[in-house]
Amino acid sequence: MKKILALIGFVMVGFTLNAQQDLLLSQQFFSRINKNPAGVGNVTDLDLFLLGHYQYIEIKDAPKSGVFNVQTFVDNLSSGLGLSVSYDNIGIARSTTNAKIAYAFVTNLTDDLVLSLGLSGGIQYGYFDPTKYEWEDKNEPSIQGWTEVMTELSPDFDFGFEITTPRFLLGASVTHITNSESTTFISGRHYYSYIRYMFPINESFELAPALVWMHKPNTNKIPSYMADMPNIQKGGFFKGAVDVVELNVMAFYERFLWGGLTYHPDIHDNFKTNPVGIMLGVEYRGFRLGYMFDWAFGDASRLSGNSQELMLSYSIQSKKQSQTRFE
Repeated sequence: MKKILALIGFVMVGFTLNAQQDLLLSQQFFSRINKNPAGVGNVTDLDLFLLGHYQYIEIKDAPKSGVFNVQTFVDNLSSGLGLSVSYDNIGIARSTTNAKIAYAFVTNLTDDLVLSLGLSGGIQYGYFDPTKYEWEDKNEPSIQGWTEVMTELSPDFDFGFEITTPRFLLGASVTHITNSESTTFISGRHYYSYIRYMFPINESFELAPALVWMHKPNTNKIPSYMADMPNIQKGGFFKGAVDVVELNVMAFYERFLWGGLTYHPDIHDNFKTNPVGIMLGVEYRGFRLGYMFDWAFGDASRLSGNSQELMLSYSIQSKKQSQTRFE
């Protein structure tokens, strides 16, 4: 029974550490406002965006996450407005919810150069209910009384900017500004930056390479040797930074079909995890449907697991804007 409790405890701690770090979603370029509120300034239509991420797809009740964004541009105010709600279900007993309103002021520096400055504010909410776990021996003394539901609520603010041209995108942001460190339920401060360029290949094809960087300081980390379960007692956890880089390249055909590859290793841990994903999608009359499958490679691949994403969005065409917008 002690071995079972140790295994459950290790998995729970692993989920806790996962919760401290925002999920880097590979199809976020289509709607970025939950990571950078400045992105709300770079749409012309009323855009509805829904994305689901499923981790450890071979395991029942595995973690899953969702993002729902709504955004539009108000021409009279030279501003973008949006709402973002994200949900991270970390196993069967733990979850976090993040809801915020985003605003971005937009100005045209030149005819083909747009600057967007964004700010969002809302809440983070964490929830844990240990009664949802099924114990092998319900009479085990060490689990008696472990039935208290725990929650945490915290204000949440993000800030960022984007610079765009018809083919170029550069952005950076800070999320969870007021939280210098993570808790069991609440994410701490994250730093993001990204760059993308659309290369025209011919009249029908475009190629869009992109680079995304995420930095998370003050994070509890598991030593590499603890990836092997027999060695779980040989060490503990330590504070450190998490750096994730995503290399992404997508090909677009007539802005109707797209496909691409993404690679996002954990560069701060000697490339112990090396997920590689393939993306496919279609766009027709305002509808977008995208799918991604992520394969995990490396020494820690059996812990990180394979994952998949499903994205659906719809744009409701609005009146012609007097200001130029570049997505």
